[in-house]
Amino acid sequence: MTAVVVTHAVGDFEQWLKAGNRERLFPKFCSSYRLFKHADGKSVSVVAEGVDLAKMQALLSTPEGAAAKAEDTVIDPIEVYIEVEGGK
Repeated sequence: MTAVVVTHAVGDFEQWLKAGNRERLFPKFCSSYRLFKHADGKSVSVVAEGVDLAKMQALLSTPEGAAAKAEDTVIDPIEVYIEVEGGK
């Protein structure tokens, strides 16, 4: 399990923020997460802790994951940064 930062643009920040998909789906692959927005409100980052990378990738490739992405107005590309173990 590791920490991951996911960054992407959103079509509608308020819709992304209020959609309940994170609360429903993220516990399936991480222990906790924090949300950040770019100052322009058009891009967001999620810092997820205790991530099972295989479960995250599997969930994002399902129809359920695709539907959540659409509802949350996520715009590709989605950039994923994986914590470097031992990196300081």
